[in-house]
Amino acid sequence: MYAQWPHGKGWDTFIPRVFWNQAQHGAIADGVGLVTAFAHTEIPGAEVIVFEFEGTWRPGGEPEQLVTYHCTACHLDTFHDSGHVHENTGPSSRRWAARQARQHIISAHRHGVGDTNSACRPNNGEMLRAVNAVARDMWGTTGNALPDTDDAYCATKGPCSIIRELRAGVRPPVYRA
Repeated sequence: MYAQWPHGKGWDTFIPRVFWNQAQHGAIADGVGLVTAFAHTEIPGAEVIVFEFEGTWRPGGEPEQLVTYHCTACHLDTFHDSGHVHENTGPSSRRWAARQARQHIISAHRHGVGDTNSACRPNNGEMLRAVNAVARDMWGTTGNALPDTDDAYCATKGPCSIIRELRAGVRPPVYRA
């Protein structure tokens, strides 16, 4: 008996990769779809969603099957918070992503949303406003290059856009391709 699901190139011929979302069972594609969602304990209507998707580790890289979570309260981008995006190699990857999602909620419950010790910290678009100010100066424009708030940016270019397409039954484009 193995302590965890065997994975790697040596095992792929014996045990093919199996995803939670499978096309043969009605999913959009193999390894593309929602896994689970947890209600946020501190913000009514918000949730932390675990999902499988196709993405690349760096822009222009080779697409891979990945799994992560996303909080609709703080819109944390897990690509820029190391350790929260995983290769979707088997059940252990999805369990780990779900565990991190639950830890995110527990942290918000213990410390509150926005506290320096909380994992759930919306930054209220501070970085987006800084990038927009630099872009306006560089390009000599009056309009913004990016949306001013994290939720608006996430809805158009981030994980919220992927989740919205998954819920609609549409295959999203490869993230960060």
